[in-house]
Amino acid sequence: MAEEWRIAKSSRICSHSGAVIETAQPFYSALVEADASFERRDFSPKSWPEVNKTAFFSYWKNKGGDDRDGKRRPLDLDRLLLFFDSLEGAEDRQKRLFRYVLALVLIRRRRLRLDDMSRTADGDRIVVYDRRNGRILEILSPEATRDELEQAQERLNQLFECDFAEAETPSPPDPDG
Repeated sequence: MAEEWRIAKSSRICSHSGAVIETAQPFYSALVEADASFERRDFSPKSWPEVNKTAFFSYWKNKGGDDRDGKRRPLDLDRLLLFFDSLEGAEDRQKRLFRYVLALVLIRRRRLRLDDMSRTADGDRIVVYDRRNGRILEILSPEATRDELEQAQERLNQLFECDFAEAETPSPPDPDG
């Protein structure tokens, strides 16, 4: 079974100053690696320039706005692409699983183009074309079960406080057909 990664929702408390971040105010979120998982931290715009960003695995600006009655925000594909890029070359299985699921979501959303899929000695792989920068990327499958894919997708939903909009978990392409 995959290890459990618990990623907190936005606290709306600035991790630098301890001040409450107003609901309508934009703010910044960052991921820090801690004990083989990610820890989320939020920062007010006032504190952000003072924050040392070198320890962050990834960070992004949130638009703020209302709390949408507890509903998840629509997908921010640019943030997903940044996180996808930051996972490139990761050796950790969980990070590779996140990258694979993100690739499938980004293919569905036409931000990446599926160019090839095949089975190799190392496992299944997908080859995608990244339209932003003209790069061709090869992503090896982490050989995950359906449950592991669903858990990874739910963790990504929690992390980005969004919903991948498609009801089903991304399915890996079938290299045989």
